[in-house]
Amino acid sequence: MNSYLKRKIDDNDMEAKKPKREECPHKERCYRRNPHHFKEFEHPFLMKLIDMGDALEIPENMPQPKQVYLEQLDILKPIVASQKSKNLEVKLKEEATSSQTKPKTNKQQKVEKDSTDGPSNSKSPSKSASKVSRKGKNTIFNSENVSENNTKCESGTMLEKMQKTAPYNLFFTTIPKSPETSKEDNCITFTDLLCPSLGTLKSSLQINFMIDIDWLLKQYKARNLHQKPLTILYGDDWPDMVEFMNRFCPNVKYHFVKMKDPFGCHHSKIGIYAYEDDSIRIVISTANLYYEDWNHYNQGLWVSPKLRKLPEGSTIKDGESPTGFKSDFLNYLTSYNVAVLKEWIDCVKTADFSEVKVAFVYSAPGKHYPKTNGNHLHKVAELLSQYCVLPEKTTPQSEGPLSWGIIAQASSIGSMGKTAAEWLRGCVLRSLASHKKSPKPNNSQATISLVYPSVDNVAHGYFGLQSGGCLPYSKATNEKQRWLQTYMHQWIADGKRRTRAMPHIKSYCRISPGLNKLAYFLLTSANLSKSAWGNNIQKDGGSYIRSYEAGVMFLPSFFNEDFFEIQNTSDNKNKKLFPFMFDLPLTPYKKDDYPWCN
Repeated sequence: MNSYLKRKIDDNDMEAKKPKREECPHKERCYRRNPHHFKEFEHPFLMKLIDMGDALEIPENMPQPKQVYLEQLDILKPIVASQKSKNLEVKLKEEATSSQTKPKTNKQQKVEKDSTDGPSNSKSPSKSASKVSRKGKNTIFNSENVSENNTKCESGTMLEKMQKTAPYNLFFTTIPKSPETSKEDNCITFTDLLCPSLGTLKSSLQINFMIDIDWLLKQYKARNLHQKPLTILYGDDWPDMVEFMNRFCPNVKYHFVKMKDPFGCHHSKIGIYAYEDDSIRIVISTANLYYEDWNHYNQGLWVSPKLRKLPEGSTIKDGESPTGFKSDFLNYLTSYNVAVLKEWIDCVKTADFSEVKVAFVYSAPGKHYPKTNGNHLHKVAELLSQYCVLPEKTTPQSEGPLSWGIIAQASSIGSMGKTAAEWLRGCVLRSLASHKKSPKPNNSQATISLVYPSVDNVAHGYFGLQSGGCLPYSKATNEKQRWLQTYMHQWIADGKRRTRAMPHIKSYCRISPGLNKLAYFLLTSANLSKSAWGNNIQKDGGSYIRSYEAGVMFLPSFFNEDFFEIQNTSDNKNKKLFPFMFDLPLTPYKKDDYPWCN
């Protein structure tokens, strides 16, 4: 048994001897250079190095390069110094408190009594008032007494945020380094998704790529939900994850999604939450389930309304969304063909999706054809061809479809070929530029702009060059397609105070010439790659997918709108704006700019 698991057993059996922080399971193999990681885990090896002082000497034949340990020490030293300072402050306070609680002389007691005695109408708080105040502060929100559409709910709850952001329910992650983000109505943490105002949680499902099970369970524990049944599907193994779950997580069912294609990735990020009243709620996200993704990077999430259970005797086709979300989502879940999803598929089958106004877009490994889901290229083109309406060009001065530009924003980029015509314009742009009444051969004439952080963007991030940890674009790939840099634009989100937090969010949209309206908005886990979107369309119309991806498409017609407004103008002062993260107009790369590469 490794020491990490042995220590967990000792902690369970002997709570009194439990250390304040666990030792990093990677020990000397640890490569992390994230301040939070060093605050969460002990690193005895690094502490010994710090104790050496000027005589510091890193042993030879260590598992990591010496430079890694030196960088870790630079991060750890100020944390240790800060902790020592806090410990000293606590000790001084304790000493001061101790001196104040010494027995008082008769003279001191008389002075205090004289100063507190007063007229009978004194307004000092009563014991009963104090008790009511404490009770009110700790009252657990009872979701059973509140409907989803009720205009009144407890302030600060997730339900209130849902009501304030309706009908879009598009959220961004809060960034602790930018405290202003926490004040936005549509900015949330993971524990907000577990808020009791949304319902009394019965069980939940997490479908994701990277899951730090220890961090995830701590989020559930923060809401006292860590013993509720949890099912996870994941695509990337963490050290000791399976053994950890087998020993310490009896409430967790799990399935590792092993990809047949070596270049494929289980990249979807989905949550399903089941409540005691038999309703469910679905969350489509861009965030992995570990600390950095929820605290360091910009992410996007769509949170569904409460999907109530259909009456007995309903069929699988009942309760369908106007967008076809239910059937597409069921097709996605069944594509896994794994036993742990059976109960969740049954929950979805019996849920009422009629209030869902977004379309579900997904990719699943295999070859797919037009008019079917399972491939971003096909599904996005189909949805836009049916529901995206752009102004017709009636005069030389009027706005035509081609004046509405496409913006693609991603956190990684795949190999696209030697020229833009090969895949970017020949496949992706044709899909993203589709709309009603548009002859498809002309779609590729639209403009497309790519938002992706430059080296300068990352260097000025909150964590310096380590800020680029969520941007795995290969330098070798970039060197083969340097033509792509003519399409690239800087990551700037000053308006939302998010410029220094790098984007792990992926979004695609079509924007008006005035930069104030959207013809559609796609939030998805799919980066700009053939593995995620589909390779070049073949003669039979088919396109091959390597990865699992999931997203939601916002189309104005399903919200009874012509377009989504993203900026206030004199014509839309009282209109609710659609959440938009980065700044407009875009800032193109300069000649000496270079995209951040891993």
